Amino acid sequence: MSSSNSSQSNVSLQKPNGQPPNLPPTDEYGGLLPQLLASPRKCDAAAGMSWIVKAFGLFKDQPLLWFGMSVTFLIIVGIASSIPLLNILIIPTLFMFLGGFIKGAAAQSQGAELRFDHLFSAFKSHWQPLLILGLLYLVGIIICMIPLFIAMGSMMFSMMTGGMGSSYGMMNDISLGSIFLGYLLSMLLIIPLYMALWFAPALVVLHNLEPIAAMKKSFEAGKVNVMPILVYGLISVLLLPILTMLTLGLGVLLILPIMLLTYYTSYRDVWTDQPVSAV
Repeated sequence: MSSSNSSQSNVSLQKPNGQPPNLPPTDEYGGLLPQLLASPRKCDAAAGMSWIVKAFGLFKDQPLLWFGMSVTFLIIVGIASSIPLLNILIIPTLFMFLGGFIKGAAAQSQGAELRFDHLFSAFKSHWQPLLILGLLYLVGIIICMIPLFIAMGSMMFSMMTGGMGSSYGMMNDISLGSIFLGYLLSMLLIIPLYMALWFAPALVVLHNLEPIAAMKKSFEAGKVNVMPILVYGLISVLLLPILTMLTLGLGVLLILPIMLLTYYTSYRDVWTDQPVSAV
């Protein structure tokens, strides 16, 4: 009995090489921060609505700061988009701003202070992996649009050659049909691209995953959460534009920060042991 007690008392938390153990990260009060799950959680369809509701909850707690960050983001993107060459380079940079919003949301939800400079914080801490994500997104979009480009090129060729003797009406119908098919194929290809990138920025800035590893995990999560993502997409596509029209466009300034914050709330539900839907 005594030997058993002595062996238990000599148990050490140190690693075999004498290094301290890897303890889970905690906040300033010692509370455990959200831990990354080994595999994604499968959420029910209603979670798609919950992500938006929880994002609105974060927004209304600090509306002026989120509003100011969103307006600044829009101004920067608007100016850069009007300058040749920068309008292409701004696309990869968007992921750095998105990383800043995610870091700000994480700080606020964990009881820390939300600051305006969170908007630019990812430029300092994770600019390289986020830039890689943005470049992969840009390349992916170009690849996804190839069917549409081919269809439009085919239509232009038919118009230039006069339709090879065919009637204009038949040529027009064939051209419109090919463009529709090309557009449909491009949209189908974009779906897996978005699945691979939706959770990736949060996994990069909050868990320091490499870009490719983050994209693989994001795609894995998208496959098991098709229904909540579909619900989220339907709400975004159908209801939010209506709100924008009813507010004469001013609703964009309210919708934008909420939509950006859903990148964080959806990540918390799917990839952590502290889902926001349970709060």
